[in-house]
Amino acid sequence: MESDKRDSSPKGLKIFIIIFLGLSIFLLNEKNQERLITFFNSIGVKEKTLELVDSFKDKESLVSVNLYDNNIIRWNGNKLSFLKSDGSIILEKEFNFTDPFIYYGQKNIYVTDRSTGDIYYLDKNGQTIYRNQINKEIFNLKESNGYIIYHIKEAGEESITILDKDNAIIGSTSYEDKNILTYEVNKNGKKRVLSSLDFKGNVLKSQIEVYGENNEKLSSLDIEGEIAVYLQFISKDKIIVLTDYNIYCIKEDEVLWKKQFDLIKDIYIGEDIYILYSNYLEVIDFDGNTKNKIGFTEDYGKIMDFNGKILVYGEKGMSIIEGNKEILKYTDEIKEVEISKNNILIWNNDEIKIYRFSNK
Repeated sequence: MESDKRDSSPKGLKIFIIIFLGLSIFLLNEKNQERLITFFNSIGVKEKTLELVDSFKDKESLVSVNLYDNNIIRWNGNKLSFLKSDGSIILEKEFNFTDPFIYYGQKNIYVTDRSTGDIYYLDKNGQTIYRNQINKEIFNLKESNGYIIYHIKEAGEESITILDKDNAIIGSTSYEDKNILTYEVNKNGKKRVLSSLDFKGNVLKSQIEVYGENNEKLSSLDIEGEIAVYLQFISKDKIIVLTDYNIYCIKEDEVLWKKQFDLIKDIYIGEDIYILYSNYLEVIDFDGNTKNKIGFTEDYGKIMDFNGKILVYGEKGMSIIEGNKEILKYTDEIKEVEISKNNILIWNNDEIKIYRFSNK
């Protein structure tokens, strides 16, 4: 018996060493560390699921779809349709526009003829609540904190104009020698920030300018060699700037902090800053500190808020993240995802599916 124990002990030690070395090599890979953390985090977590509410084939040539409450909005380039979740038509409106454009706001839908500046404001039920005739060619239109911003390009000049909730002009900015990139208004409408591309000299640079009431310029900051594609106020004086290489937090003409990322794909700002880049989702606080980082094996390109959770999706599937945990994974062909309350619309080629997110 004693000889058996002596013989088995070295074997057991060898097996332990082999397992230990194998595990150590496995954990040297950062992605493997993240997979292991995700596995342990998933233990004891109540399973989430997507319950299929309705689906239907749509043979129309769609340009975009959206979801407002339980109504599906379908846009084919000149006709706007309001549908029930089973695909039955509630209302349709046709616009004989030369250069049609649609923008989905938080509460309203804006259908525009960019060639004339004719803008229709529609509510989520398809009723026209206002019509604005700019009588100028519009390059772009967007909603920012309930304010409307339209961007005009004319010969040798670019401008943006901000309208309040009563459609009164509260500010405008124009340039003769710059290309306007993006723009944003703060919550009370008293400040706006815009980025423009300056080609003067030998160095390309993005210029970030903040304006106050009565079109007063409050600050200006140059970022050389980068293109500013996203702006958002995070406080009265602080602004997040996303370029093709970095994320900045600025205050007036000062950079408070910056972080570099490779292959930036998308950004969402809520209580924290969420950056989707390469195959990672990184969560940063407003002081620039990393709070969480999640790795994916899938290629996701878009990020959205989903009732306090984070939804990321790409052409082959989507994931829902809560905290630092991946609580749901969906694999299928995806062209577009839209959300409303607890419902998720998935558009896949000629098929539209409505899911309800729930506990299993």
